[in-house]
Amino acid sequence: MAKNIALLVAAFAFALVLAECVARAAFDAPPRWISVHVNANADLTAFPLEEDGLTYKTPAGTRLRPNAHVKIINEPLTGRDIGIHTNALGYRNRQLRDKTLTRVLFLGDSVTFEDYAYEDETWVRRLEARSWETELPVEAINASKGGIQTSDQLAILEETGLSTRPDIVVLGFYLNDLVESYGFTVGRLPGWLDRSYLAWLVSRGVNILEVEMEVRRFEKLQMRDLFDEIAQTFPPEEGDPRTRRGAFYREALLHIYDWGASFSPGHWEYMDPLFQRFRRLADQHDFQPLIVIFPVRLQIEADFVEDYPQRQLKQVAGRLDIPTLDLLPSLRTAHRVAREPLLYDHCHYTVYGGGILAEEILSFIQDQGAIRPNAAIPAYLRESAPQAGEFEYLYSR
Repeated sequence: MAKNIALLVAAFAFALVLAECVARAAFDAPPRWISVHVNANADLTAFPLEEDGLTYKTPAGTRLRPNAHVKIINEPLTGRDIGIHTNALGYRNRQLRDKTLTRVLFLGDSVTFEDYAYEDETWVRRLEARSWETELPVEAINASKGGIQTSDQLAILEETGLSTRPDIVVLGFYLNDLVESYGFTVGRLPGWLDRSYLAWLVSRGVNILEVEMEVRRFEKLQMRDLFDEIAQTFPPEEGDPRTRRGAFYREALLHIYDWGASFSPGHWEYMDPLFQRFRRLADQHDFQPLIVIFPVRLQIEADFVEDYPQRQLKQVAGRLDIPTLDLLPSLRTAHRVAREPLLYDHCHYTVYGGGILAEEILSFIQDQGAIRPNAAIPAYLRESAPQAGEFEYLYSR
């Protein structure tokens, strides 16, 4: 009996070793977070950290850990190792000092946070650097976070953003900002399992199943009415969504848990009070509110213009006197002449695409007349500007 058990254990161990070897031969190194440095000067005892080591959950939503220095190994979109630094407010940003330049606070999701890009590649940082070459320089503060919705972005503004005394607040709106984005966890496994490709594949498989179940639950319980509204307003059909409108609308229905919900009138009934809240905060705290609308890739590449969400948001913003930049026209023009892809996937921009965003959004901000001209740029801002692809330096030096 004991001999049989020993043989069974040995066979099982051999199978695991063999499976691990196959996994290492067939797959690239798994993406994961590695916490490198944390200066824990914030009391997070009431808010347990998530498994990625960078975020924690509060009753108001998920936030970035203050003063963290984290590295993503083999980031899924680019396959690179990416450093993420947060300041004392939990922003992917340098530590703040006394305000000398016009301050622009950016709110947004992963399109603005860009955890797949080096700090110097992000369009927020490139916008700031480009402004220093003009007569209207700004200090850019990136208060965004991946996967959050508009209501959460406004909560960040109220919790910490207002303390930075912003002159301008830019609300970056992507078409899925009705709800938190569903995504796959890139975390760490316990102990030696973190070095196993096989354990990572199993963990990812379970994560994918959990996300798929959550998406289906969400569609069934909360999105049914929006789904019916879209199908009635925009009849779907088969075909190429880049050449046939009906096929485009079918894609919207298939992606209703992401960008598709923005094609429903019910979506805008929900969103309208959030933009009113943004306007009230601007009036109460004396900052210039601005909105930037990021399209989905299919809108950029389609042979026709389908901008229902953009038109709806511009109507809302117009009533509230909030200047709004619709990036769809300029990105469609750029797509036709682009030397290389503008996006990695359906919404996240390449370095090339990010350069277009930086130029377009900077021009939009500078056109509003809220920037102090010819202000001197403090030496500490130039010194703390991130170097290309650099990871090992700290903002709080």
